Amino acid sequence: MIYLPKVKGLCKSLNDMLKTIYDVYEKEISKENPQNIYLYHDFINNKNIINELNNLGIYIIDDIFKLNSDDLLIIGPLGITKQNLNYLKENNISYIDISCQIMNKVITKIKEHLNNLYHVLIIGDYYLDIDGIDYINNIEDLKKIDSKAKIYLPKLPKTNEELFNNLAKVIKEKFKMVVIEEFKCPSYKQIIDSKIELKEKYQKVINIDNNDLNIFSTNILKSNYHYQDDYALITDLDLTEKELDNYKYLLSFLLYYKDCLEKIVNNNSLIMASLNKEDNLVIKDAVNDFNDLNQNGKCIRGTLIALGEYFAKGKNENYVNLASAYETFESAILIHDDIIDNAKYRRGKLTIQERLSKAYLNKREGKKYFNETLKMADSIALCVGDYGLFQASKIIYDNYYNHPLFYKILSTYNDIVDKTIKGEVLDVFLPFASKYHFKKIGEEDVILTYSLKTSYYTIRGPFALGYLLGGKVLPQDMEDILNNMGIYFQIKDDLLSVFKDKETLGKSNVSDIKEFKQTILYTYIINTEYKNEFLKIYGKKNITNKKLKKIRELLTLSGALKYSEDYLDNLYYDSLDKIENLNLKEEDKDLLKGLLIYLKIREK
Repeated sequence: MIYLPKVKGLCKSLNDMLKTIYDVYEKEISKENPQNIYLYHDFINNKNIINELNNLGIYIIDDIFKLNSDDLLIIGPLGITKQNLNYLKENNISYIDISCQIMNKVITKIKEHLNNLYHVLIIGDYYLDIDGIDYINNIEDLKKIDSKAKIYLPKLPKTNEELFNNLAKVIKEKFKMVVIEEFKCPSYKQIIDSKIELKEKYQKVINIDNNDLNIFSTNILKSNYHYQDDYALITDLDLTEKELDNYKYLLSFLLYYKDCLEKIVNNNSLIMASLNKEDNLVIKDAVNDFNDLNQNGKCIRGTLIALGEYFAKGKNENYVNLASAYETFESAILIHDDIIDNAKYRRGKLTIQERLSKAYLNKREGKKYFNETLKMADSIALCVGDYGLFQASKIIYDNYYNHPLFYKILSTYNDIVDKTIKGEVLDVFLPFASKYHFKKIGEEDVILTYSLKTSYYTIRGPFALGYLLGGKVLPQDMEDILNNMGIYFQIKDDLLSVFKDKETLGKSNVSDIKEFKQTILYTYIINTEYKNEFLKIYGKKNITNKKLKKIRELLTLSGALKYSEDYLDNLYYDSLDKIENLNLKEEDKDLLKGLLIYLKIREK
């Protein structure tokens, strides 16, 4: 179980501000001539929210004199100076003041102390439209203050703690009478109290100290945390309730995934070690190469088999060998895929045919020998892939022939293989048909390929196998969600394959371009003004870094990248909505949501 602070994320006043901003936005975009929306002063240190606002066309500004009557200004919690307010009124600029209550309290207290002849000092970046305040950011600033003055020193929300403490110490030493008063957001004390309670109650407390789900994911996967334990999540960051929930969902899936990964990897090692008992050195080397390639998978598909069994049965008892069989099947078809794509690297290692080529090409000279060596390498790699397919079926039979749904499990596995091969046929044919004008390829052709080659093989199929292992058939509402996730996985893969560096991917980032791969990036840009310039590079064999950069630029300028990213967002939020409507326990929904977030943030 994963526990969150009782008060999640932002203080209520800040949540109210965000709601107001979004309400204003919705109202404006519904108008025939909407105003440009700006925010005066930054009000939160949360790059995700700021990026989200920027994507809506809402920007933070400091210079009000750039505004005109077409603009609408939302005044943030720091308020606005009298001079700036007069400018808004004189120029008929619309504005909405959402200054938070805590700042109104600060202003009232400051005026009270000024009336009592205190000298008011403020440390930090705050600026208030009140005469008689001095702003202090270093010791030099204190020299101009009369040492006999009575000092009122308010500590305002989000003031730099170290800066305030250092200067406050000097101020207390220099002035005889110093009144320090700290102002906190209404829920701040509750958040602190909640964090203390969680720390006292649970031994395993995880602190979110960086608002980056990728960094969080990496750290959790490297940790020694396990799914069956209880955890508490705490943070000092300005996270919204939605963001904190996302950390919870992701953590839930990552812990489950970690436990499955360890078991599947260990089981794979045992199975692979038992397979290679050949005396013939050529065969032994070929099997060793397969075993080596089969050791470095992420085991996501195997984990989904475990998840399917868990959802069907409420516990995991029998998934490990089926997961190992599926990972073996995956390695086998990846070898076939590498032959088709003429790939040199897979999972950060040399592909089978590349290993064989390198081993023999330096032993002889001559063009004929060169061509025959490449053919030999491809042929043996093909055989090694076939070997993996056979072993996968054998592992299933050897371990599950007594299962009451054995024939259904085997039939479903064969159906996955069938659909994967059909998807690969389309994946090979569509680039050829498009490049040489045998068929105009549309988005529907690409989505069909995604559904067959990726969705069924990567997400739906493994989940269905796990359900059968748990004694049930995968429900249709669940299958619809998983199909969305599978298509999401492939579109994300297409984007990574072009826009990520090959070191991160562990494989080439130009292979899709060389192969004239048909993706929704392609089907979009081909219908824009950038088509001809794009086709001068796309599908060519010599893709330099300069040409790759140009492809990325064209995909961005044409809108193909944004279209694909929007497509992903629609799949993502549609899947979240459908998960919420499933008849599942909340912790099981958390696992599915966490899987979806994991697919969203992955970088390879």
